[in-house]
Amino acid sequence: MAHDKTTTEAPKKKGFKMPDIYIILGIFILFMAVLTYIVPAGQYDRAVVETAHGTQNLVVAGTYKAVEQHPAGLFDIITAIPYGFERAAAIVCLTFMVGACMGLIKRAGLIDLGVQRLSKAVGSSEFLVAPILMLVLSLLAAFIGVPELSLAYLPVFLPLFYRLGYDGMTATAVALLGPCMGFTFGLTIPGSVGMGQQIAQIEMFSGSGLRAVVLAIVILISIVYVMVYAQRVKKDPTKSLTYETDKELRAKFAEEEAAKTGGEEMVFTQRQVWAGISCLVLFPIAIYLILSMNLGFQAIGGLFLAIGIIAAVIAGKSAQEICNDINAGMRDLMVGALLCGVAAAIAVVMDKGVITDTIVYWLEGMLASVPPAFSAIAMFWEQAIFNALIPGATALTILTMPILSPLGTLLDVSQQAIVSANAWGGQLTDIFFPTSGFFIATLVIAKVDYMKWIRFYTPLMLILGAVCCGALYLQQVFDLAF
Repeated sequence: MAHDKTTTEAPKKKGFKMPDIYIILGIFILFMAVLTYIVPAGQYDRAVVETAHGTQNLVVAGTYKAVEQHPAGLFDIITAIPYGFERAAAIVCLTFMVGACMGLIKRAGLIDLGVQRLSKAVGSSEFLVAPILMLVLSLLAAFIGVPELSLAYLPVFLPLFYRLGYDGMTATAVALLGPCMGFTFGLTIPGSVGMGQQIAQIEMFSGSGLRAVVLAIVILISIVYVMVYAQRVKKDPTKSLTYETDKELRAKFAEEEAAKTGGEEMVFTQRQVWAGISCLVLFPIAIYLILSMNLGFQAIGGLFLAIGIIAAVIAGKSAQEICNDINAGMRDLMVGALLCGVAAAIAVVMDKGVITDTIVYWLEGMLASVPPAFSAIAMFWEQAIFNALIPGATALTILTMPILSPLGTLLDVSQQAIVSANAWGGQLTDIFFPTSGFFIATLVIAKVDYMKWIRFYTPLMLILGAVCCGALYLQQVFDLAF
């Protein structure tokens, strides 16, 4: 006798569902607004200084003073997001340009071409794909310092890693950890290392020997960490942190591929092959220009758009098709671009309430009580936490290094150690706190839940934090400056 399913099956329990990222950022904005009523307002004096990176408005150490309280009112909260878009205009623009570029390249069939050729090249050694990509992206970012390029990498990696039997978390980890670890522990990063050394008045990009050793260790640990997870998922897909969302994305990619090929292996025209070759030539040229000319986000975005258009023309796309593909590509990354502006609204509220400098001043006081041998380590964790409030290497360096550098002199902490603590601590949490716009935008592309990423990344972040602490202790105690 058939059983009635409605009576035999127990109702499924509803687990906790992470709120939308807009809600999380909204809570952060409101929380900062509340703090403007609690935290005393205060400011440091600023001095306009000409640097190798242009005119900078630097904090003058020892000039903090209390000012009239400026609690954030209703109007300040209402206008925080629009002003956030103004503040984050460069990264919002870059996100849209990356979307346009990837839309052109994807719809010209070049991503499918690249995935097919790479899959054939690695053959049965597909386990080498993630380590090779992470190594290459880390080394590139160690010099050009643009972790935001994870937005461009991920749309390419997702179909590739799905085809190789991995999951969306693996693709996301490769796209984020590669450029972000290279950027965090890089050798010639202008915004953190270069600017920090300039403020500390030591030779630009000195101490690269020790940083290279730390970078090598970090890349190795990151690759091993990702591969352990990836191999576990490949053996048992249900172990994936993104098992449910992967079903949707796998089906989407399979449907797109079936629509293009009818189930047969894709065949590409000679023009598509030449377009793919043009991308392989143009992207390294773009990276060289970014490095040699110290280009900003707007210029980088323009380069990406130009590469996409050139590749589409070579592939045989008409002018109208190119316009349609640009629109479609921008739509794909629209939510990611919007989140960059919403995340910047948090810093807008802090500035409106004039509490940013006060928090820096309190941190300065706490660091003064730490024993000298551990001062650099304390600065590292302080910068890691403070990055939640002021995401972005240059902004954080400009605000805090003028305080940390003279404080280091008083505490007998080497300037090289302070620069390292600022660079490593200030950026290690770029892909931890939701206030980092490009990071959240990358998660949105892969449909990776923020809390699941935190579950994946936190153990690695703590391991790398321990490596940084050991390196900073050695750098401070033995005054390593090679």
